[in-house]
Amino acid sequence: MSNFNIIKLDATASSNDWMKDRFMSGDSVDGDVVWVRNQTHGRGQRNKHWQTEPKKNLTFSLFKLFPGLSVKNAFVINCAVTLSVIQALDQLVDIDLKLKWPNDILSGKNKIGGILIENMIKGDRITASIIGIGLNINQINFEGLPSASSLFLKSGAELEIGHVLNRVLVFLEGYFERLSSDSSAALKSEYETLLFQKGKTSTFIYQKEKFQGIIRGITDSGLLKIQRNSGETSSYPHGDIEMVF
Repeated sequence: MSNFNIIKLDATASSNDWMKDRFMSGDSVDGDVVWVRNQTHGRGQRNKHWQTEPKKNLTFSLFKLFPGLSVKNAFVINCAVTLSVIQALDQLVDIDLKLKWPNDILSGKNKIGGILIENMIKGDRITASIIGIGLNINQINFEGLPSASSLFLKSGAELEIGHVLNRVLVFLEGYFERLSSDSSAALKSEYETLLFQKGKTSTFIYQKEKFQGIIRGITDSGLLKIQRNSGETSSYPHGDIEMVF
């Protein structure tokens, strides 16, 4: 892991907030990783609380520079990170894995992981990103979260959390290299092949209206493309559309 500097913490409220404070103080270095054994107030998308049992799961944040990456291509970071996690987990457990747009990791219909990416922007460029990753590894009980699960519950295998971190970092390194050499279309296409419910009829809620539609893919900027039964295809930003499943 020569390109990553792993910082281990016994506990903090949020690994992303800890990394953000480090960035604001001018101490961040490209490839810094903060691995937290007990995250007490983790955040998911749209400031939702990320519940995790101490020492049972993997929670970490990564500081990464992306020189030259434009804001309009920001979603390619999401593609690289989510694909890295899927590829790493595929090496560790034999379970079905999908990506629920934009950045949830599912096995079947159960959520086993989530990703929160916070970009630092200057003009039309992304100067750096703080990438938070939470994976349910060995947790058994998820009180009040009927759709949550873990790698242990899905596979029956108890995993060493540090080993999972190392595997994810290996793939992150590879996909970050691809960001500078591949076209964004190649990563987007790979992301779409793993998209949950792609090509299948699903129920969605938009502005309190429930409708049937089929996910056709994502736009270059990361919007979700849904074709309604009427044949009309529209694109939706995260937070505006909800899938019912």
